[in-house]
Amino acid sequence: MELLQNTAATLRFPEAGADSVTFDKAPTVTVTRDSDSSLVLEEVEADAVEEKEVPPYWTVPLTAAQLSEVDLLTAEWTGEVDESSNTYTTYAEIVGGFVVSLLAIEEELGEEASADKLTEAREIALHRIESACGVAFRRRYAREILDGQGRRGLFLDYRRPLQILKVEIGEVALSEAAIGELTLKSSGAVDRESGWPCGVNNIVIAYAHGHTFYPAATEPIRDLAAYYLTKAPTDWNQRATSVSTELGTYALVTPGVRGASFPLPSVNAFVDQFTAPLVA
Repeated sequence: MELLQNTAATLRFPEAGADSVTFDKAPTVTVTRDSDSSLVLEEVEADAVEEKEVPPYWTVPLTAAQLSEVDLLTAEWTGEVDESSNTYTTYAEIVGGFVVSLLAIEEELGEEASADKLTEAREIALHRIESACGVAFRRRYAREILDGQGRRGLFLDYRRPLQILKVEIGEVALSEAAIGELTLKSSGAVDRESGWPCGVNNIVIAYAHGHTFYPAATEPIRDLAAYYLTKAPTDWNQRATSVSTELGTYALVTPGVRGASFPLPSVNAFVDQFTAPLVA
């Protein structure tokens, strides 16, 4: 799940749509940050929630101050199930924004949908389009384990790095001063004047990346999220690349066919426009 930076939120277990887990009594929750392994919560008792037509679940609140930086949170829910101690792990990413509102997706869909389903569709659409483009359309967190090649530049998976949060070389952390001397490039390169020492999986970089304001991504993400919530016609073969009606024959946009990555032409056009060329 995704949580909005600087905004109070609630962690939930199990997440919406996941298999139900019945604890004998309230589980305790410990939450840590991925960037520096610091504790956000330690063995806090979760609250029980019961709703009509929804299996019971457990929650724990987080304050805006605890969500002040983009990061990845790891939550461990520990309790007894059938008198046996169990620990379940969930993850929540703190992000700088959602690009498009749930209301806009619902309006594009043209029918009512639950907040859980709208949220899930938005996250899937956002992540798939961002992965295809190699850039985030809001501020996000990432941590990578890379090979040093003795060169000055090191390429990250995502373009537009905004801030380096932590660097370890051979399990030795760089100082804040050394991190401040690194040069970030919109291509995703991180330059170090003295070079990155050779090694296999010897460099760990945690960083914030993405566009801080990018409204051009709103429409394709809205459209793709609504598409994921739209029921497919039951009389169409899901493997078909064209369909014939009394009005004529129409070609279908099929992901993986004719170079299409997504089922919507407008989304494919957006991805083609904002995908960076490969750098040799």
